[in-house]
Amino acid sequence: MSYDEYNQSNGPGEPDHRASEGTVEILYLLDQLEDMVGISKRVPFSHRVMVEEDDFVELVEQMRIAIPSEVRQAQRVVRDREKIIAEAQQEAAHIIEGARSRAEYLVSNEGVFNEAKQRSEEILRLAEERRKREMGEIDVYAMEQFNRIEQALREGLELIDNAVQDTVTHLQRARDSIGT
Repeated sequence: MSYDEYNQSNGPGEPDHRASEGTVEILYLLDQLEDMVGISKRVPFSHRVMVEEDDFVELVEQMRIAIPSEVRQAQRVVRDREKIIAEAQQEAAHIIEGARSRAEYLVSNEGVFNEAKQRSEEILRLAEERRKREMGEIDVYAMEQFNRIEQALREGLELIDNAVQDTVTHLQRARDSIGT
């Protein structure tokens, strides 16, 4: 049965939509090659078989046609992966910039330490949730990017923590010096 016959075997006007996918097409052609070897005549006293040259050549040509579609699919997957990584990097930059802005705001107000700590925990929780959600969508490279984001957030929060502690210390010293 040829590939075209296989595609139309589901009835008139109903081609097998699975066979139009590159992977199924390649697998189908490999099955045909395996069937061809299985039904071929054996050469006595050896592990060799004889196949019909025309059938074999036709099957090889069909495989050559199918392989470029596989390559196109792989390229599309790579482009999608790169797009996801770029979006994750943009979002990371946005999160870091937001954290910096928020840190500047928090340092200028009372109750800074508690609010900064709560916000930092929320940012880390959100980053961890996002990391888990996208784990199935991107490969190890993307996970490394999220780890870098998390490290940057931790460093930023450490800076906030230090700034808050310094501010509280300076405020306490200022109060002490005014009170004495």
